[in-house]
Formats: sequence, structure tokens, C-alpha cells
Amino acid sequence: MSGKVILLIGPSSAGKSTLAAAIRAAADEAWIIQSLDGLFAAIDDRWGSKGAHRADGFRYESGADGSVRVVAGSAGKAMLRGFRRAVAANAAAGVNVIVDDMLLDEGALGDWAQALAGLDARLVRLAPPLEVLQARDATRPHGRVPGLAAGHLALHAALAADLVIDTSVVEPSDAAAQVLALDRRGALSTSAP
Repeated sequence: MSGKVILLIGPSSAGKSTLAAAIRAAADEAWIIQSLDGLFAAIDDRWGSKGAHRADGFRYESGADGSVRVVAGSAGKAMLRGFRRAVAANAAAGVNVIVDDMLLDEGALGDWAQALAGLDARLVRLAPPLEVLQARDATRPHGRVPGLAAGHLALHAALAADLVIDTSVVEPSDAAAQVLALDRRGALSTSAP
């Protein structure tokens, strides 16, 4: 029997990691968390934002408005495809997976849909207001890049989802209960409402 997938999507500082931990703690079944940050931590620094191969891996691009986006080169895109298929492989093996992900480009959700086709997957979009994201973004721990929340907000704002949560007004434990209460077999949506 396949495991279930809860795909938490939102820009930086939306509360994905906090909610993922709250879901896992509240669940009656065993769940693992797989995250974009975990993928980044697994990458050799040479393919990271300050490395010699960042153009092929992952780099930051700043906008005139102070926003920052993570952009993937060809090796980075391959790693993202592999990350998504690793989630699917775990679910296919019977493991329940909570995914903490920030979409980096317009094709990301379509690739998630391909990777998770046929699996019990639910899309949960975290949608606090921009001013909340920016306030959280400004207080992130050392090593985080300010501006990511604004840089990736547009990619998330109009996504259709099984559940949308404003984490600025819903406590993590209440949000976790809402996510765990989703009882229909999800078909991952790739279109805007």
C-alpha cells in the first residue's frame, strides 16, 4: 500500500517547516519530512550560491525592488527533479511524506504532478500576507537571504490547492489539524483557480 504525500508549498518564511513539524507531531501514523532546505544542505557548496558552479547549480538573483529569487541551472534542475522523485519513491514504498517546498520556477508544480501521479497527494498552500512574510524574512537566522519571501511570492499566490492556510492567523497546531483532516484522495492540481 502506498504512503500519502502532503505537499506544503509557499514562499520563504511562510511557515512550512513549522507546519511540517506540527503535522508530524500530531499525526497518528508515521511520517517523514523531505524539504527543499534538506536538498540544499546535501549539495556540494561548489554548486551553491557562492560556489564556482553556481550558474549550473543554484544561484541568487536580486530584483530592483530588493526581492531575491533562487534560480536553478541545469544541474540544479536535475537535482530538483530527483528530489521530487525521491519523495514519490518513498510514498510508493509505503512511507507517508510531508514535503516542505518553495517553488523556484513556473514548471515546478507540473513536475510535482508528474512525479506524484497515481499517489495519494494533497497540495497545501501557505499564504500569509506579504507584510508578514517580509517581517519574518527580516528575522530569519544567520545564513538566510533576506528578500526570498518577496522573490518567490508570485509563483505561489494563485495556485489552486486542496487547502490554503494563512499562517499569520492560524496556529501551527490548528493548521496541522486542518491538514490531517483532509480526507479525500487528492489529485495534485497544476492550474490556477
